[in-house]
Amino acid sequence: MSSSGLIVRRSERFEISIPSRVRVAAYHTELLHFVKGVTDAERWIEVDLIDFATGGVGFIIDVFMPRNLDLELEIPDFDDPKGGEVMLRCQMKVKRVQMTDRRPAYQIGCSFIDIDGQIQDSIDKLTTRLRGMAEDGTSEGGQDVGYL
Repeated sequence: MSSSGLIVRRSERFEISIPSRVRVAAYHTELLHFVKGVTDAERWIEVDLIDFATGGVGFIIDVFMPRNLDLELEIPDFDDPKGGEVMLRCQMKVKRVQMTDRRPAYQIGCSFIDIDGQIQDSIDKLTTRLRGMAEDGTSEGGQDVGYL
C-alpha cells in the first residue's frame, strides 16, 4: 500500500510571525552552552514564532538547539509587545530541527510539555484569538497581523 503523502495534524496550525523568546530549561542548562551575547542576562533568546498549534510551536532561531532539549517559551501580547504582558509562558521539548534556506538559521519544532490547567487555558485563549484574527486578518486592535 502506498502513502498518499498527506500530513495529518492533531490540531489546527496557525502560520504566523510573532516575536517571542525562549530559553533552555533550568535543568538542561548544562547540556548546551552559548557564546557570550547570544542570550540576555536571564538566558532568554529572541526568536520569530512562525507557527502555533494546541500541541506546540515552530520558530526560527539563529543558534542550534538539539532534539529533546527542554525549553521555556514566552509569547508576549502581540497587540502590545512592549507592554510586558505575556499571553503564554510554558515548557516545551524540541522535536524537529531543520536548517533554513532563507538565512543562516534553524527552524525548530517543539511540543508543549507539563501542561497544567492554567497553561491549557492560555493555549486555548491564544488559539481562539488567532482563529479570530485569521478570519478577519487583523489583531484585536485593528492592526495588521503578521501571518505568513
